[in-house]
Amino acid sequence: MDIKFERGKSMGTNYFEGYCAEKLSGLFEKYLFVESISVFCRGAKHPTKKIKIKARLKGKDVFVSGKGLLHENALEAAMVKLLKQLKKYKTQHYKANQQSLAY
Repeated sequence: MDIKFERGKSMGTNYFEGYCAEKLSGLFEKYLFVESISVFCRGAKHPTKKIKIKARLKGKDVFVSGKGLLHENALEAAMVKLLKQLKKYKTQHYKANQQSLAY
């Protein structure tokens, strides 16, 4: 499990890194092909908060972003997009395993 955080100039250390780690750590357990996740937060002084997530999968990088009035809202929006991409990747690359396991 490798989660990296990159912050804008105006963002100090706060609870948000822990919040992100808590929300994103479940993805490593549910989707075993996720190798690492990088999170970039736009600064706290900007009126619209933006979160960009880069997920390194086996053989592919996935990029998503989300906007919101708070960083938490932006993270939730980005996670919805990320989950959609992870499900799509899983169905494309692990299709043969799913058919062989069906009894």
